[in-house]
Amino acid sequence: MAKPNIEQALRDVLTGPERKRAAERIGWDASEVSRFLSGGCGVLINEIDKAIEVAEYALVSRPYLDAIATLCKVGAACECARQGAGECGRP
Repeated sequence: MAKPNIEQALRDVLTGPERKRAAERIGWDASEVSRFLSGGCGVLINEIDKAIEVAEYALVSRPYLDAIATLCKVGAACECARQGAGECGRP
């Protein structure tokens, strides 16, 4: 599985059909977008959340992901376990 590439996602959205709306949401004008795309500037600390949102990513903590993985493995809505019959698929 490929690791998410936020840089590429930002490049795609800032050069795609929604580029003007995306730049406005981050708070950038055309010159700031150009400098970012050319590597002349980065994302400021107060722009990070907006940039991640524009790239259509969501940050979650590792413990949250671990919990979701566990729930997916054992069955978050397992009626067997809820009725005291053990985990689904286990004798």
